[in-house]
Amino acid sequence: MSTLHYKVHSVESVKSTNTTVKALAKEGAPEGYVLVASLQTNGRGRLNRVFFSPKGTGLYVSILLRPTCPLPPYALTCMAAVALRETAAEFNVPCSIKWVNDLYVNGKKAAGILVESALDRDGGFLYAVVGIGVNLFLPEGGFPQNIENTATALFSDPPDEEVRKQFLKKLLLRFKQHYDRLPEIDFFDAYRENLIGIGKEVMVSGADGVRFGTTVGVDRSFRLLVRFPDGSEEALDRGEISLL
Repeated sequence: MSTLHYKVHSVESVKSTNTTVKALAKEGAPEGYVLVASLQTNGRGRLNRVFFSPKGTGLYVSILLRPTCPLPPYALTCMAAVALRETAAEFNVPCSIKWVNDLYVNGKKAAGILVESALDRDGGFLYAVVGIGVNLFLPEGGFPQNIENTATALFSDPPDEEVRKQFLKKLLLRFKQHYDRLPEIDFFDAYRENLIGIGKEVMVSGADGVRFGTTVGVDRSFRLLVRFPDGSEEALDRGEISLL
């Protein structure tokens, strides 16, 4: 892989940083283009979920990549999760990772990652957009009722623009360090060791209906390993998987 060089663009408001950067990617924008917003009016997460993105309390960033090597389906997502966790640790905030793309603090979600990509006919990357949304500070008035029991922020202090800038700087550096070493997956152990929910019962919803099993870990391709009551194990990389 070539060395990743950033060109950071900041805006006050955008519908979705990922949507904007995907459009730029299709127009030929170079690898390393980074869009940072103070507010998203239509922030998105996995499975088309809404990502709450209020002004002034979060960090909403999308990074355009053009990888030149084949990667496991969730490699970029998990790499971003590890980089995010490492960045939080630099600010003395201990975090865990919930498969596949969420950062948790004290049992609540503080950040999410959405990677969207396009491939050529041979399966190579045309582009990949890594979107990262972080609740840095608690929003005024708290989180909306539908997520107030499941969402949290990294910091309990009032919003601080300097902290936001430093967090972004450190996050981009951590992400670059891992990306520049691809296709070596040097972050696998860090991802696996910081997963929550291993050994827990899960509900797996897919095209073949709903099944129940127990998580036993992840494989080298970052697929979730689930053991079912009949003793069989499957490596899952799609479908809705919910901890019970």
